[in-house]
Parts: sequence; structure tokens; C-alpha cells
Amino acid sequence: MAWKVLIVDDEPGIREVLKDYIEMNFEHTKIETAENADTALKKVTEDQYHIILLDIVMPGLDAFEFLRRVKDLNSLIQVIMITGNSTMERVLESIEAGADDYLLKPFSTKEIEEILKCSFARIERWRNAFRNSF
Repeated sequence: MAWKVLIVDDEPGIREVLKDYIEMNFEHTKIETAENADTALKKVTEDQYHIILLDIVMPGLDAFEFLRRVKDLNSLIQVIMITGNSTMERVLESIEAGADDYLLKPFSTKEIEEILKCSFARIERWRNAFRNSF
């Protein structure tokens, strides 16, 4: 199975580090990037993604509004919020908006690996549940 991941971050360095790490460590994974939520929303409406890594603070469309729109389009897309400014309010806001997980900058490769493995496993469980119920 080929996985599709969209990395949305206004920092080119973060996009490239995440893209390179995922490509090197997760087989059968296609990675795309977007520099803001406006561009990402266009991509999400034109293509199907399994996981979105979403920076919270970016210019343009608000990340929480983007998250809500993505979940309205496909609630099974796993959205992982990324931020360098973490507060309990921000985490709760992310969860309430529909985020599936949360990653705090600076993050380690181990954290990325754990979050992605959990997200891929969650998607597989849902696929199996749907397959068995139809």
C-alpha cells in the first residue's frame, strides 16, 4: 500500500527535514509539501492524503480552520499539528478542532517515527473495520 503524506509548514527547512526523513524511513510513502494552508487546502481538494503534518502558526488561512475543512472533506485523514509555541490551551484547541496528534518543535526523529507509525496503524484499523462491516 502506498501512503500519501502532506507536510504543511511555512519554514522550508522543516518541510525538507520532514520530507527527507519520511522518504528514507518509510517505504511506499509519497510526500508532498505546501508552504501554507491555502496551498495545502487546494491540494487536499484535488488529491487524497492519509496524513497531514500541519504547522499551527503560518500566514494565510488559519491552521484550525484548515483542520476543520480537511476533517469535513475526509474525517479519516490523520492530521498531526506541529508547533514551536505549545500551551495547554493550544493543545486543547487542536484536539477540539479534530487533530489526531501533536508534535512540538524541536522534535526528534523518534517522535516523528512513533507518531507516523501510530497514524498508519490507525488508518489500517479503520480500513479493516469498514471492510468487515460492508
